[in-house]
Amino acid sequence: MINLSHPTGILEGSIKLPSSKSISNRMLVLQKLYEPSIKLDNLSSANDSVLLKNILESDSQQIDVQDAGTAFRFLVAVTAIGKGDYVIQGTQRLHERPIRDLVDALKLFGADITYLEKEGFAPLRIVGNKLKATSNLIDVTKVKSSQFISAILLIAPLIEGEFNLKVDTKMSSYSYVMLTMSCLRRMGFSVSVKGRYISVSKQQKFDGEYFLVEPDWSSFYYWFSMAHLSKKCDLFFPGLRLDNMQKERKFLFEVGNTRMAFEETAGGMRIVKKEQGDAEYPSMLQFSQRSDSVMTFGILLPAIGCKYSKIKGLESLKYKECDREMALTEQLQQIGVKLEKEDGYWELNSKNYELKSGTLFKSYNDHRMAMCVAPLAIKESIRIEDETVVKKSYPHFWEDLKSVGFQIL
Repeated sequence: MINLSHPTGILEGSIKLPSSKSISNRMLVLQKLYEPSIKLDNLSSANDSVLLKNILESDSQQIDVQDAGTAFRFLVAVTAIGKGDYVIQGTQRLHERPIRDLVDALKLFGADITYLEKEGFAPLRIVGNKLKATSNLIDVTKVKSSQFISAILLIAPLIEGEFNLKVDTKMSSYSYVMLTMSCLRRMGFSVSVKGRYISVSKQQKFDGEYFLVEPDWSSFYYWFSMAHLSKKCDLFFPGLRLDNMQKERKFLFEVGNTRMAFEETAGGMRIVKKEQGDAEYPSMLQFSQRSDSVMTFGILLPAIGCKYSKIKGLESLKYKECDREMALTEQLQQIGVKLEKEDGYWELNSKNYELKSGTLFKSYNDHRMAMCVAPLAIKESIRIEDETVVKKSYPHFWEDLKSVGFQIL
């Protein structure tokens, strides 16, 4: 447990954000399958990406993905088309996260996958073999996970036969399917999208040997929250661009302080706030394509004076590293805020918001649940349980906070 505070509320400095875990994980798989010689620069040092890299470089057929959900899903597809008799397992929480839709989709191509314990969940036995499309149209519209669709797309050039995937473009986090397609294109594959139909070329026209992974926008939003809660700020983020692969910039100009200024320079992005302004926020916020950011905004909105807000797109939170819907509800209760599910949306009621000095926030063994509450320490000293969970995506988070004046005891 740590005690976190900020004596001045003034933030000044340069913050090198962690590299995008989402891009790193996709490019690591693509490197393994298609272009081993490509140099991947600025790879994420997050535990998930390091773990995936080590597994891909190993010849072991006994695979422990620990709590790395993305690595698990991608490796199910990679091993299904590989050569070997694999067993994939992880932590108890990972074994509680459904995998049936991906397994069923891969079986449409002839994958040999067996559940070793509970039907629909890890651990899995996978016997790698040649996968083949038996039709030129593969309907996977029942698959509601973007990572499941991404896993199939990553191996699509290796599946025999020309085919189109018919997908549900309204699924939660479909933006990450689009990110996967961007990564495939960067690797030299042609990706065709016509409405709900996606096809990936078998031929690769790769003309480069170098790929630079961009900074992680999900990590940036913790700083976005801190900047809005600060008295003054002047923060610079090297390498951060509005024109980026992740398309995560939606909320920059929709939520927050009217005195906040964003300036994109040749080297990155600068955020400046010289005085307090009015807080702005739409009456309805949609997070279906940005579910990793909902906890950050759920904590920020009450702190900047939002009394009521409607939130959509939280359906997938139950199946993350923890039950994030439950965890966020409990964290908000700590500051007098109610999050209640209504018909088709969640209502955030902050009329009784109160942040008391010394409030203890649980981490739920989830990196994002620990980091989303950290900005509150600008207003009052808080305590955070198990600060080590940040290693999953942002290993140097606490060191970065110290560099701009936070005190950690």
